[in-house]
Amino acid sequence: MTETTPGRETIQIVEIQQPLCENVFGVSPCTASGTNDEKCYNTRATCLDTANFSLGTPLSLYFGKGRPGEQGLVPYLIPSLVSVSTSPTRINLAGANPDAQGLGNRALCSIVFQDHQHTDRLVDPYLSGRSWNPLDRDRGSFWTRWLVRNKYRQNIVIKIYEGYAGQALAAMSVRQYFLQEVSGPDSSGRITIRGKDILARLEERKAQAPIASPGELYADIDASVTSFEVANAVEADYSTTGTLRIGDEIVTYTGRATSTNGIEFTGVTRGTDNTTADSHSAGDAAQQCLRYIDETPDVVLEDLLTTFGGVDSSFLDTTNWADEVGSYLGFYRMNALITEPVSVYKLVSEIQQQALLYIWWDERDALVKLRAIKGIDAPPDVITDAANIISGSVSFTEKPRERASQVWVYYAQDDFTASADDAQAYSRQFVIADLESETDELYGEASIRKVYGRWINSDILAANTAGKIIVRYVDVPTEIKFRMDAKDREFGVGDTIEISHYLDVDQFGARRQRRWTIVSFEEIVPGEVVEYVAEDTTLYGKIYFIMANGTADYPGYDSAPFKNCYIGDANGVLSDGATAGIIT
Repeated sequence: MTETTPGRETIQIVEIQQPLCENVFGVSPCTASGTNDEKCYNTRATCLDTANFSLGTPLSLYFGKGRPGEQGLVPYLIPSLVSVSTSPTRINLAGANPDAQGLGNRALCSIVFQDHQHTDRLVDPYLSGRSWNPLDRDRGSFWTRWLVRNKYRQNIVIKIYEGYAGQALAAMSVRQYFLQEVSGPDSSGRITIRGKDILARLEERKAQAPIASPGELYADIDASVTSFEVANAVEADYSTTGTLRIGDEIVTYTGRATSTNGIEFTGVTRGTDNTTADSHSAGDAAQQCLRYIDETPDVVLEDLLTTFGGVDSSFLDTTNWADEVGSYLGFYRMNALITEPVSVYKLVSEIQQQALLYIWWDERDALVKLRAIKGIDAPPDVITDAANIISGSVSFTEKPRERASQVWVYYAQDDFTASADDAQAYSRQFVIADLESETDELYGEASIRKVYGRWINSDILAANTAGKIIVRYVDVPTEIKFRMDAKDREFGVGDTIEISHYLDVDQFGARRQRRWTIVSFEEIVPGEVVEYVAEDTTLYGKIYFIMANGTADYPGYDSAPFKNCYIGDANGVLSDGATAGIIT
């Protein structure tokens, strides 16, 4: 069966990838010893030789509801699944929604299982040697034992498969999450497991950049010394060369080495980055700073996510990141000096807003993806109420709080010891305003959006960021919500589509075919009905590419390649009366 098969029977299967040691109990390199009943379960919480614990291939545990259609799809299915509920990723385009965090909403899952007795098949590698029967009531149940044996379970991979009876597991739609918490068992014996997407690792309590440095000045220093010692630290706590912040002074250094009282910094230049050399007291913190110089947004994002956010690079779609940035954001160069620990989540959110891009976790592809905020460069798919949209499912919502009649960009930061959200930390300001939109004939009031451009250092970048924001948000943005059958669920977050619907008309009552960017989608009825949320991005326009010398002349609107830019006459009109592209 597939999405287009009449009478299809939908099924769900949950996979939990339990971390497992690759060693065998008591066999080198494992030095553990004990009776058969004392052997571990090859998990870290039960390990008797932690020095040699070595993660291997995880153990995949599959859970279903015990329906016939689920049998035979996996080697061993545990029929204890009760329910699965999910909340989708929702991106926050340009950080415009004041009620959402900069990265938007995280993808979530909540899975309920019914606890039960179990033979310990598969989960106990030394089952045959035990002297006791795991089915005995006084030996606990599947989940009570599993929770103890897998104490260190945060970030275990969870996969939710949704498909149809008779469909191979590999052909099903799959979404991936990371275990965050477990509650239960409750009085009815139910366990609830909750998971989030991998970007949850960037939350403030989990990831800061730079990390807090432990070192403190060993002795008082005056404003002239060019070397000093830091106590309570080792070499690994600081980079070989770099930048430090001590109080309100920033210094650079060219060397650091172990010394009698901790580590010594040498080749120190005092009072750098618009600060003043000053005296400091023993015990003052010596904080490692984080500096980026002329980096592209994708490179900075990769460093923040992997080095400080703990996200494995295998979950980053970096090849396509580089292509997207190279094609549409190649002129953006990130320059920043961060002198105290800041939430990685905040830093990533700032880059999204200031470089006009967005990243999100694609649950289906299990990758963090990146896309520039831009016009279209290929004809979008068109969906209609006649062929795709479920009747009665469409609703439009205006979002007046996201309107922006003025955009103020503070940039070229020159005070790196002040908060990046303080206008006084910047030496320049760029303001763009559509004052006509504030008149009584139009919206009747101003709506100011301020951007604190830690990552913006040039006039052209400030103007580009402000200009794109006001073009998109000078009018009240509109959101559409609609549902489609699973046969049309190939569309995902970040895709741009055109919608033709009888509820969306112009002032003359004729249908208008606007362009929309999908910001969220969710399978309301798994395998049957998908709900989409999209935002009107028509005003981002169309991208034209300047062609190479020797390219054929304009062949007419119907046959001209979509991306090609042709030169119009003095009135901006092509030979058949079509409007020529405009360089902005």
